[in-house]
Amino acid sequence: MNKLMLFFVLIFSTYGFSDLKQDLDRQLEPLMEKVISWRHDIHQNPELSNREYRTAKKIAVHLKSLGIKVETKIAYTGVVGLIEGGLPGPTIALRADMDALPVIEKTGLPFASKDKTKYLGQTVGIMHACGHDAHVAILMGVAEFLSQNKDQIKGNIVLIFQPAEEGPPEGENGGAKMMLEEGLFEKYDPEVIFGLHVGNGPHGYVSVVSGPAMAAASTYRIKVKGVQAHGSRPWDSIDPVMASVELIQGLNTIVSRRINIINNPAVVSVGIIRSGTRGNIIPEDAEIQGTIRTFDPELRAEIYDEIRQIASGVALGTGAQIDVEFDVGGFYPVTYNNPDLVAKLIPTLKEATDNKFFLSKTPSTGAEDFSFFSDRIPGMYFWLGVNAPGVENAPGNHSPYFVVDDGALDEGLKSLIYLVLEYPEK
Repeated sequence: MNKLMLFFVLIFSTYGFSDLKQDLDRQLEPLMEKVISWRHDIHQNPELSNREYRTAKKIAVHLKSLGIKVETKIAYTGVVGLIEGGLPGPTIALRADMDALPVIEKTGLPFASKDKTKYLGQTVGIMHACGHDAHVAILMGVAEFLSQNKDQIKGNIVLIFQPAEEGPPEGENGGAKMMLEEGLFEKYDPEVIFGLHVGNGPHGYVSVVSGPAMAAASTYRIKVKGVQAHGSRPWDSIDPVMASVELIQGLNTIVSRRINIINNPAVVSVGIIRSGTRGNIIPEDAEIQGTIRTFDPELRAEIYDEIRQIASGVALGTGAQIDVEFDVGGFYPVTYNNPDLVAKLIPTLKEATDNKFFLSKTPSTGAEDFSFFSDRIPGMYFWLGVNAPGVENAPGNHSPYFVVDDGALDEGLKSLIYLVLEYPEK
């Protein structure tokens, strides 16, 4: 970089970003009207993992209308946009996830989803019960502002609209891991990545955890095979339902009784129990699925061993055949926020939110495949509280009653834009 260019960059760093922030304040209201409209449309038309065709098309059309270079069909339905700034600087990645959940919506909102589909053999609803509709809409708004001011932007901005964060359908690849396997970072070469997640929290407040921020996650599946019999003659059966009851009781003792979690929190939950077709038939088969959340690889291995031991004991005691699988559908590592990055950018988040910010000391037992990105390059993933004003506690993510208050989304949009403008200045 020659001396004249360096001088220009230094002068712009002092004055130009201040002007852009003022422009953002002036444009924020009409821009947020668009963001809210996009979110409502995406919310009303949700799509499950690796099936985000309509959402991806909406994003691609919008980015192309802004003159942004667009690549589609990454990891099936992923969309990537590239904004080339007019000034020298780093390449920064911003990520939003696109997929919804198999949940029947019960919010009563005028734009509530009424869609249904088949999932794991059952008829289910489809709902943005985790707020990914908000993530997409916010990043679409960020894209609009940055693209309209690209001549004043340092470096390049990579906009990653990612499918299948909730996990791809069994037997398929997907999500952040697949985008990386297809060469996303090799092609665009970002040096840092930022993302956000809406959730149950104070209206418009942003929070971040330094270091391990979200847990590693594995789905386990236990298949129980017994002997079917008439319900009136249970002695003729090997009852997989009773074996499943014993298994679940045992699973619930792992964290409470069997392992030491003083320094390393862990969660073992059951989410699916399937068995039977009639009340007077003792079935042949049963299946249990659940999730394991940990922050320590050794503790995770210990939990796997405990589940195997419980399964072996129940099999011996009941005569049922019991098979255990781990990492069904893949494994998410711990989401790690780079401590140096967090420390440098806390002032930026405070400024963006008018001090509606807090540094949390408590990592979440939720999990995120953003972790695959932040395992490769420094990353920071933060939370945006979207409860209605004055509401301390509301139904959280994955609830059929989860509601995003639109008035909180501007703080997320401003936070991402400020991070782009000020990295690595602070």
